[in-house]
Amino acid sequence: MKMIIAIVQDKFVDELIDRFLAEDIYVTRLSSTGGFFKSGNTTLLLGCKEEEIAGIEGIFKEITQAEKIESEKGSFEVAGATIFVVDLEESKRI
Repeated sequence: MKMIIAIVQDKFVDELIDRFLAEDIYVTRLSSTGGFFKSGNTTLLLGCKEEEIAGIEGIFKEITQAEKIESEKGSFEVAGATIFVVDLEESKRI
């Protein structure tokens, strides 16, 4: 099993969650703070099988987008989502 931890710009979260639920993919939404240029973000947790990772990443790629931000310090690209995939020893629903 794998755990996907995704830090997502707030503007993409509702559409992502709707899509995951439509695909019968369980997702947990956590409010989170911080972020580049103080933009709002949310952390999503998804448990999945290894063979499901590519499909989940595809959903993230389809819905989220990086964007370019201009500031007095220069031009920066901010990711629509940052995804971490970690091994999960065990998962239980109680």
